[in-house]
This record gives sequence, structure tokens and C-alpha cells, in this order.
Amino acid sequence: MRRTLLTGAVTLALIAPLGLATASTTAAVEAQDDAYYADALGLTGEPLRDALHEIISTGVTTLSYAEVWDALKETDQDPANPANVILLYTGQSRSADLNGGDVGDWNREHVWAQSHGDFGTSRGPGTDVHHLRPADVRVNSSRGNKDFDDGGSAVAIAPGNYTDADSWEARDQDKGDIARMLFYMAVRYEGGDGFADLELNDAVSNGSRPYHGRLYTLLEWHAQDPPSAFEERRNELIHDEYQGNRNPFIDHPEWAEAIWG
Repeated sequence: MRRTLLTGAVTLALIAPLGLATASTTAAVEAQDDAYYADALGLTGEPLRDALHEIISTGVTTLSYAEVWDALKETDQDPANPANVILLYTGQSRSADLNGGDVGDWNREHVWAQSHGDFGTSRGPGTDVHHLRPADVRVNSSRGNKDFDDGGSAVAIAPGNYTDADSWEARDQDKGDIARMLFYMAVRYEGGDGFADLELNDAVSNGSRPYHGRLYTLLEWHAQDPPSAFEERRNELIHDEYQGNRNPFIDHPEWAEAIWG
């Protein structure tokens, strides 16, 4: 599977106003994809994981936690209203200026919970925009640091989500996004740079351990909810304007199964 580059889409709009893609443009997009992932192509299992770790950990720009606010206002912009952001878990469109800690605000949700690796909000995993998303303050608090899994009781303030004592089931529209963010984190952070080695497992009681689950469920969510245009645009912006690296599981969804399947 090849990713559809935002820049490629713009190029097509300029050179093919009637909507007819050219073979040369398609080839250019694929060549750019192959160049970025050259050392990973054709690999599976641990060799693939190791190669991807090197690719997405090289030449990365880290943000401060304050800089994350501005990044999210662009990466999660509502396509229908540029003044708003789309919130994780609810899909609500809310003013980008309502960022903060009060009821009615949105804040920075760490999809890989901070306590699962004790990385806080310092530069590194705590500020990695690939797994940080805008979320309603109350919904973020309700999710807490729970692992992800199916089941539980309906979350009244976030229809479509379910939770119990140790897990959170996201609404269907967010399931694949969450899975791919956690896949990225598990490959990106392997115990270097002074941070914990983040790993996925099949538990839902990881607490403060540097693990996140449930892997089996995340693989199902990934297959159920493929990458969307919103995710692809987000991936482009993080690479081009903020961190200089990509989430390979958005570009190549088949690599999740090749590593953990």
C-alpha cells in the first residue's frame, strides 16, 4: 500500500485540472515513499521493526510541551472550519482557542498514557505529536491512563466510547487512529535517549509499567478502521513542519501485521 501525499494531491490539482492523474506523478509519489523507507522495504518481524526505529528516530526535531498547543491547532484542524480542531474520542469540532484546563476546554491527550513509561511532558515521548491529540478536558480525565480494549459501560460525555475499571474502548471512528499511534510509539521509543523502552502487550492492567495494551485488540482496531485522509494529512504536517519523521503504520498499514501479527 502506498500513502497518498498531500503534496502529491496538490501537484495533481495543478497539472491535471480535469482530475486525471498522470503516471509520472504517481511514480514520483511512490519514489518519495520508497526513499524514506528504503532500509525497511522487504523486511518483516524484528528486522523490520529495527529498521523502522532507525528511520523514524533519525533527524527528529523535538517540541516543548508549550509548542505542542500550536502544533495541534494545525495538525488537528477541522477541515470544515479552520478556526476549530477535531477532538479525539468525540469527533466534536471546538474552537482552537479553547485550549486549557477548564470545563469546556480541550487539552493535550497522551494516547500512550504518560504513566506507562513515566515520561512526563519533557521533550521526547511526552511531547511527540504523533500520539498527542486534542481531547475534551473531562473526557481526557475519564480515560485517564487506562489501557485500550473492547467492552465496559457507555461513557455519557463521549457517546460511542465505553469504559470499565482498567480499559477504554474508543468510538469506531477513532479505533484505528489509536492503534496506529500506539504502534508508532512502541517502535519509536526503544529505551534510548534516557526514556523507557515502550512495548505493547495483551494486558489491561499495566499501570505505571512501560507497556500498553491490549495488543490483540489494537490489531483488530487497526484492521477495522484504516487510515483516513485526516490521519494522512496529519502525518504529512508532522513530518514537514514539526518533527521531521512519519508514522509508518499510516503509510504502510500492512507493517503492523508484519511485526506483531
